Amino acid sequence: MGTSDPGFGLRHQVVGGSLVLTFRGELDAWADQELAPGLAELVDRPGPGIVADLRQVTFLDAGGLRLLVRVKGHAAARRRSLRLVRSRPRVWRVLRITRLDRSFTVLDVMPVELDGPGDLDLPDGDDIPA
Repeated sequence: MGTSDPGFGLRHQVVGGSLVLTFRGELDAWADQELAPGLAELVDRPGPGIVADLRQVTFLDAGGLRLLVRVKGHAAARRRSLRLVRSRPRVWRVLRITRLDRSFTVLDVMPVELDGPGDLDLPDGDDIPA
């Protein structure tokens, strides 16, 4: 049994050579389970840097933290940088309380050069299916 709206999502695009991952909704264990394989494939592609935009994330728990740490580890193994764009205060507090905020390069705002349409279009949009 499933639902048509899983409560989370991920859009990705390549802008100026950087992979921009835009997360939305609830990043929890279900999101980790569903998104991790597709994220690993995206991070495997060549490129200099990755930006994870958390501005649309409404909830973050241990599963979501695990997902972000996996992306960080996968990126580091491929010598790619990962930066997080800060989310709403209650979501960001989870990263701060766990001290994982210290493990990431954090941006207060999305860099202007990355906040726009990308140059990578995938069939059926550019969502990773949940």
